[in-house]
Amino acid sequence: MTTYPTSKNQVTEDAREISPLDDLRTSWVAAYRQKHAEADWWAEGFGAVEHSLETQERVFRMAEQLVGRGIDRLAVFAALRQADGVAQSSTGTLHEGALQTRHLYLQGRAVRSDDYRRDPWSSSLPAAAAGCGVIDTLLSAHGIVVNLLPPDAFEEQLGRAGQRWLPQPQEGRAIILLDETPRLDHLRANGFDPITFDGVDPAAFAWAIFELAARAEDAATQLRCDCHPGIRPIPVGVAVERSSHGLMNAEWRPVTSLVPADA
Repeated sequence: MTTYPTSKNQVTEDAREISPLDDLRTSWVAAYRQKHAEADWWAEGFGAVEHSLETQERVFRMAEQLVGRGIDRLAVFAALRQADGVAQSSTGTLHEGALQTRHLYLQGRAVRSDDYRRDPWSSSLPAAAAGCGVIDTLLSAHGIVVNLLPPDAFEEQLGRAGQRWLPQPQEGRAIILLDETPRLDHLRANGFDPITFDGVDPAAFAWAIFELAARAEDAATQLRCDCHPGIRPIPVGVAVERSSHGLMNAEWRPVTSLVPADA
């Protein structure tokens, strides 16, 4: 008798493949935390800020790459721990879920009365600002520019303009969509290389910026080579909030400034 695969069978097969990978990830993360006390200290979280297993693995691998560049491991996790505190205090100050600021201060400076916007933004902003602060602290000499895009009318904009308005991958640039439930298939079909991450975790933002900048540099390098196609997928981060539902984003312009503490 011939049998045909069903969606239920496919889910079961996928689960069997994923489970060993999750086991390996769990073991590797546990071993890393046991070996490096500073990593374990950060991974415990801070207040309401929690770090998923996926984020821990990504951050630990990023930390090792930074150590390879000569950055002290303790400094990496100290910056990440400080970011947790900044995000926690900023969320309370800016009223989570109803953020209306035009500026987010990287090192926890108080919001001024003229900083408020008429239209509400995203509750991911405190984590985004704190995550940017980590990269600014550790890699300020590299000059990574982070563009945070507003959560409205992305598909409408894309449908009107097609690919004419899409930027080419640029070195030192990280583009992040602050959204709820992005349509990744649409992004890929329109020339993007999306990376999803936890939109309420500062460390996840820091990792995403680091990863996006590396991918953009690689894509830009390949564009200068005749042996590669003239069009490369555009690396883009997608911040997913844990309680999210909705569509996606808008124009290629930063609408919230990230201001250094001494500004």
